Amino acid sequence: MLPRSEQKQETRSRILASAAEALRQRGLAASSVGDVMAGAGLTVGGLYAHFANKDALMLEALDRVFVQRRELLFGLIQPGTPVEQRKQAARAYLSRKHRDMDAQCCPLPAILSELPKQPEGFRNLLEQHLEQLIRAMVAGESDRAAARTIALADLATMIGALTLSRALGATPFSDELLAAAKAAIR
Repeated sequence: MLPRSEQKQETRSRILASAAEALRQRGLAASSVGDVMAGAGLTVGGLYAHFANKDALMLEALDRVFVQRRELLFGLIQPGTPVEQRKQAARAYLSRKHRDMDAQCCPLPAILSELPKQPEGFRNLLEQHLEQLIRAMVAGESDRAAARTIALADLATMIGALTLSRALGATPFSDELLAAAKAAIR
């Protein structure tokens, strides 16, 4: 039997994993506390032993997902020039496999339209995540200001293309969008 503190941490991790899956699948607003807690094998009342409210839960779950997604993406990128690395990131992020994933996918297509209606902490978290991606994309560049502009455009292209492609589903037009966005990364 686990000590109480370890059991509480394990329960918290289950709740966060369920919340992360819910926000990937349904977004922030449509992810109910009841669904999240049921996914963790718990009752709704159990939430408040671990989180102040739904926003606190979803904010922490989103942060966890962002960290996991960055680590996964960075793990796929081999050493090379910054341009080569951005192209590698685009190939992975803008793949049909990533578009069609149900689990472990990027949450941004599911939540971007909801963020203006969420507390400021969600937008701040998104900005921090994007800044970390941009810093990685310009590392090694001699002209950081010019590289930042390119990286911002590349990142916007990648996220926008994936969002549109997911909305369209697995269609030839969706595939064409992904291919065009990959080709545009510089």
